[in-house]
Amino acid sequence: MARRFKTEFEGVRYREHPRRKHGAVRDRYFSIRYRVDGKRIEEGLGWASKGMTAKNAALQLAGLQEAYRKGTGEPVTLREKREVARIDRERQEKEGVTFGDYFKDTFIPQATIAKPRETKQKESHFDHWLKPAIGPLPFSEIGVLELEKIRTNLLTAGRTARTVQYVFSTIRRVWNDAKAKGIIAEDCPTKKIKLDRFDNKRARYFSHDEADRFLTELAKRNDSLYQMALISLHCGLRFGEIANLRRGDIDTRRKIIGIRDSKGGFSRYGRMTEEVRRILSDMETGKREELLFTDSNGNRIRRPSKIFTAVIDALGLNEGVTDARQKLTYHFLRHTYASWLVDRGVGLYDVQKLLGHRSSALTERYSHLSDERLTNDVKELEKGIRQARRKNKVVALRGNQ
Repeated sequence: MARRFKTEFEGVRYREHPRRKHGAVRDRYFSIRYRVDGKRIEEGLGWASKGMTAKNAALQLAGLQEAYRKGTGEPVTLREKREVARIDRERQEKEGVTFGDYFKDTFIPQATIAKPRETKQKESHFDHWLKPAIGPLPFSEIGVLELEKIRTNLLTAGRTARTVQYVFSTIRRVWNDAKAKGIIAEDCPTKKIKLDRFDNKRARYFSHDEADRFLTELAKRNDSLYQMALISLHCGLRFGEIANLRRGDIDTRRKIIGIRDSKGGFSRYGRMTEEVRRILSDMETGKREELLFTDSNGNRIRRPSKIFTAVIDALGLNEGVTDARQKLTYHFLRHTYASWLVDRGVGLYDVQKLLGHRSSALTERYSHLSDERLTNDVKELEKGIRQARRKNKVVALRGNQ
């Protein structure tokens, strides 16, 4: 250990650099030596060539000793003081991070990896609605007034209540991500704004006749698209889940389909109908990680083909339908799967499991389809009451004889 030299100030010492000089003498590194709660502490301050002096070191030592004597909660060691300064510096840096910078530099890069399908929509929300209003603002300066301005801009531009909900969902996702990373401590102010509710419940679904006509016409145009549509209609898989299927996910013996990393972020199994089992039986062979369905370049299919819509239009299945929620699309195949299950008396809990919903809230949208069965259940109750009354009357008559 290098030799320490005393100075004219008590508790202040220095060591000399073995080669480097500062002026006419060797460069000196100053440190302070003191006690806290009976424990001896020695901490370095800096080189004379960097501006440190014995007097400056003595002043810093006196400040620490004064804080210790008063017990005010201020740092009593250099280490504590530096830690407080570091925390304060990081806090100031975080408070200076704008919504726009965080969105572009942190949120979008990680979203592109985790959920690439949602990235474009969120970037569109940011470019058109968020960047002009809150992009340059630090999180700490974004409040109800700023968000109300975004809502007003959306409604003035004629956007629907559903679009407003989606844009505010993007704000909430970015904010909560920043909160999780310590950029902001407060909750997202979207909680304080009451948005108009929208009803996106789809009451219509393919009838069996419409589904048969759709599949028949689709099979004439493209065999792979027919197979994908059948899997969605008979197994309830989402388009993305079908596009991700690999040969190793198919088990025709047990009639199950392995679904990896579904929309809910977890894996599950789909159940095959016999018709699906037959068309998949020839698709199990090959490399396990080979995609079951690919585009013309052999890559994963990113979105439903326009042929699906062309077939629906050619069959006139949406003729005269003006409400977008009632127009049949490829996505209605999964909705039809659930609706057919409920029509046949399958309980909502089982439907939830077959669809892969983590919560029953989404499955509840199909509860209205069981209303007719509930009416029939009440009729059965009435029938039982009448039968019991007739039986009681017969017993009573016999008792009077």
